[in-house]
Amino acid sequence: MLTLDTPDFPNAFDDALKARAKSKLSYRGKLLLPGEDAAIVVTPDTLHTFLNGEPVSAEHPLAMKAAAFEAEIRRSAERDLIRHRQIVVIGRWHAGDRDPKDFEPYVTRKIGRNGTIRSYRYRYRIFPCDGLGSGEGYTMSFDNGADGASAHKALAAFTRRITAPEGLSERAIIALDLPRGVVWCPATGASFPILVSEWTASAAATQDDTSGKHTAPTA
Repeated sequence: MLTLDTPDFPNAFDDALKARAKSKLSYRGKLLLPGEDAAIVVTPDTLHTFLNGEPVSAEHPLAMKAAAFEAEIRRSAERDLIRHRQIVVIGRWHAGDRDPKDFEPYVTRKIGRNGTIRSYRYRYRIFPCDGLGSGEGYTMSFDNGADGASAHKALAAFTRRITAPEGLSERAIIALDLPRGVVWCPATGASFPILVSEWTASAAATQDDTSGKHTAPTA
């Protein structure tokens, strides 16, 4: 719940498909920056921060950033906190232009009072760069014949095409700390799952058919 992993995408996609009227389905993508998974968890009374699913101390720069923006976080999440017991903003703690590290949000998870969890594309306006649309603009549409497995395969392939451009080796992409993943959120059909599709360096090319994690040779 505190990381950008998206397990079991094909089955979640198929379940949503069964409950939806047949019509065109679209996904929107945003480039995923390399770095550590970071989460800001807010409740009506508390604010906590996590890196890779583990809590960080109040002196950690991520915790200090969240504390500095607590008023903006609570203002943006105010309506959601009326209907939910917890709001989690998940993103990446990555190398920044001005600061050694910065927080880039991607997904908002809302935990209901009965424990239900729903994930959405991050839409709040909390941090200075929110709303600029940086790294966005990628779309993919699926027809009525798509299922979870084929949608996962198509989105993963599109991710590689976007983030492993021709003429630049994967070794260079990794060395330069360039984006090597995309967060795909449903533009239509809110009940459909989010896919975090990311490839990382490995000695052999592999792909996990049930999650958004991929590995690729260093080339």
